[in-house]
Amino acid sequence: MLCRLFVEIMRRSFINLDFIEASYQAYDLCEVTQLINTFLGAFIHPFEKSAKGKEFIRHFRGKPPPIPFESEAAGTLNYLEFIYFVRHALAHGDLHYNPNKIKQIESITLWNAKHKEKPIRITVSIQDMRYFLFDFKKCFDQIL
Repeated sequence: MLCRLFVEIMRRSFINLDFIEASYQAYDLCEVTQLINTFLGAFIHPFEKSAKGKEFIRHFRGKPPPIPFESEAAGTLNYLEFIYFVRHALAHGDLHYNPNKIKQIESITLWNAKHKEKPIRITVSIQDMRYFLFDFKKCFDQIL
């Protein structure tokens, strides 16, 4: 049940993201904000606790993150740890939008601090965030 609900939330999020990206210039909609909203729709649910949870964990733990990122103190993260990191940072609002010279958002910095550990910071370009989201969906569809 959780898997079907999760897939439906994700499907609707992608439809909405496509609409925003297709019409943001005409209607002055913010596609980066919608990208973050789509991440929340896709990652906020603990998919690893679903009926196929062990398969998800095995699949994502055995792969590196699908995108490059600049890191402060992150060390080596596998795909699953990267998902957890992004989920936690977004759920807690631990993000900063980084503008380019003409004030367009070109990257996002996320951070996460567990208890008294040194905070981890990663910076990811908008294009790579979008690729990450679509790669996650592709992996998710393969597991289902």
